[in-house]
Amino acid sequence: MLFDLKPKEHREELFDREEEYEELKRLVDSGLWVAVVGKRMTGKTSLLKTFANENNGIYVNLLGARSIEGLVRKLAAESGFKLDEVSLDLRFIQVKWSRVLEDVFARIKNRVIALDEVQEVSSHYFLKVLKSVWDKYRGVKIVFSGSYVGILRRLLEPSPASPLYGRKPAKLLLKPFSRELSKKFLENGFRENPRVKVRSEEIEEAVDRLNGYVGWLTYYGNFRCVRRLSHEEALRETVNEGSKIILEELENFLKGRRRELYVKTLRTVSNGARWSEVKKTLNANSKVVKIVLETLCSAMIVEEKEGYYWIEDPIIKEAVRRMK
Repeated sequence: MLFDLKPKEHREELFDREEEYEELKRLVDSGLWVAVVGKRMTGKTSLLKTFANENNGIYVNLLGARSIEGLVRKLAAESGFKLDEVSLDLRFIQVKWSRVLEDVFARIKNRVIALDEVQEVSSHYFLKVLKSVWDKYRGVKIVFSGSYVGILRRLLEPSPASPLYGRKPAKLLLKPFSRELSKKFLENGFRENPRVKVRSEEIEEAVDRLNGYVGWLTYYGNFRCVRRLSHEEALRETVNEGSKIILEELENFLKGRRRELYVKTLRTVSNGARWSEVKKTLNANSKVVKIVLETLCSAMIVEEKEGYYWIEDPIIKEAVRRMK
């Protein structure tokens, strides 16, 4: 069902991602590792879960796994391996957990491993393990996804000192739906629910408000068809629920960063602002402004064109408005 809030797991459930699926398969079959990138709510998790499921792979959601130990435990659990042989009552240093991680990769051998929400994993030792896996276990095929910060950015933009320099994954970009495709998605979803009567102008307004992000369109359709809310109520609840999700993500993103500067910047660019306006609002030197804006753009929270910055996702806009 198109309006099911759970990520899709079968190819026939994906809506208009056939081209992306085929490209992902082509890249993986050619022996490359792949990073699936894109804005929030564009269907990255559904593509990863489906690809892993259809190709005898292993899907691992690493949300909250900041350490190598956390990654090892999640990967081992999803792979069906036990860590009984490891003395877990000791506080192992990162290097030792790196060895355990490499061992888990070695046992998996000739399978696709889809690592989702990889951005929070501590990068230094992880990159070393990935280099070793790349060099020793060519049958291991890894697909990464997550926000374009942290480890994912280091994978795709490796410095000469990086263990993966010269070994960066191929990049597959998922874009939001076009206006016409968004309308088609909603129309097809409502056809699966013939008892719910919907007017064409309601679909038009939903597309206008939710702007091609399949995750938010799915929320709207679910509120209409499953919870039987009116058009106005469904839009309102989509914005409310979506804002809560994005607020939590933004708070996680801001940890370890200069929160006040980032929040001010987000509010300034919410409806569009030039670089000079941001600098004036922050009252900071050019280097600081550059770092803040580049970080927000790299994380795909903010858009930029010719020195003009704005937030495209309407739910992120609302979440920024609600930030304290």
